[in-house]
Amino acid sequence: MLLRCQIPLANFELNINVTFDARVTSIFGPSGSGKTTLLDAIAGLRPIAAGEIEVGGRLLFSSSKSINRAPQDRLVGYVPQEGALFPHLSVRKNILFGAERDAHAAGGDGISVDHVVEVLEIGNLLQRPVTQLSGGEAQRVALARAILSRPRLLLLDEPLAALDVGLKERILPYLRRVRGEFAIPMLYVTHDVSEVFALADWVIMIRSGKVIEQGAPRAILPSHWLTADPEQSQVENIFDAVWIDADPTAGRTRVRLEYGREIVIPYMARPKELSLQVRIRGDDILLATHPPAGISAGNVLDGVIRDIEIVDGQAIIKVDAAAIFTVRLTVGAVQALGLAKGRNVFLIIKTRSCIVL
Repeated sequence: MLLRCQIPLANFELNINVTFDARVTSIFGPSGSGKTTLLDAIAGLRPIAAGEIEVGGRLLFSSSKSINRAPQDRLVGYVPQEGALFPHLSVRKNILFGAERDAHAAGGDGISVDHVVEVLEIGNLLQRPVTQLSGGEAQRVALARAILSRPRLLLLDEPLAALDVGLKERILPYLRRVRGEFAIPMLYVTHDVSEVFALADWVIMIRSGKVIEQGAPRAILPSHWLTADPEQSQVENIFDAVWIDADPTAGRTRVRLEYGREIVIPYMARPKELSLQVRIRGDDILLATHPPAGISAGNVLDGVIRDIEIVDGQAIIKVDAAAIFTVRLTVGAVQALGLAKGRNVFLIIKTRSCIVL
């Protein structure tokens, strides 16, 4: 995908020039940095002073070639923050709006109404008026409608921003299902680090209309989100995992992380889908320089420090324990323990600090 856009705004010029190829790309940055403007430009809803937009080898816009496809001809599905459902239509009529085939047809793209309804678990909502939907239900319906338009690109503009934390964690798995079930690339706008880690293969960081860096989320995010707001930012570790077994008496479940290490998390019965995601905040991880003994924490992982970055009196430490764990300590703790690159350490993680998304 090629995005080259120049758009004058009130306080700055949006000036983007990136090329990338990923299943899910996150446009990440603080509020007011131009993220939504960029999505509007791709969708054909915002005029572009100069540039070029190419999706899947197809030009949507080119100032030099005088190409400017109409929004309905861009083959783009757009899910805005509020969902923008038609209030006078039922859920079923909303999701069929703009669909190219009847409700039971399956095209060569593998997209059918039945499949989309099953993946997003909205079958029980089809006859309901959209005015009677919760926030999470409305977002799933808006996503279904966008997918059924059979787009070549899905644009999602902070679809979880209006939801509380608990609801966000229930909706994220549906977005991951969409990523896995449908071969539709996504551009996902957010300022929430946990959403980037949970969904994105690639992240483009923008600030005041300009790209400051792009790359794999775990490679570039830790220092940047702290620089943006050291006190409010969360240091997240999010791993794909597989359910192994559970002990209800002990209140623990054993899972295997994507890189082979096993950890224990709070008890959960065997799920229908054994694949899951585990989140561990970097502030909830302790570091020790010797094997700890006589502690209540359920997880102790040995590892090696790969990097230490100091940001405004805080230390962001990357520890290689088969997977890379990011830990946040004070600079004083780093000095007291004599931490440095290459030093062997032990990660101490309480069972209840491991949250299943």
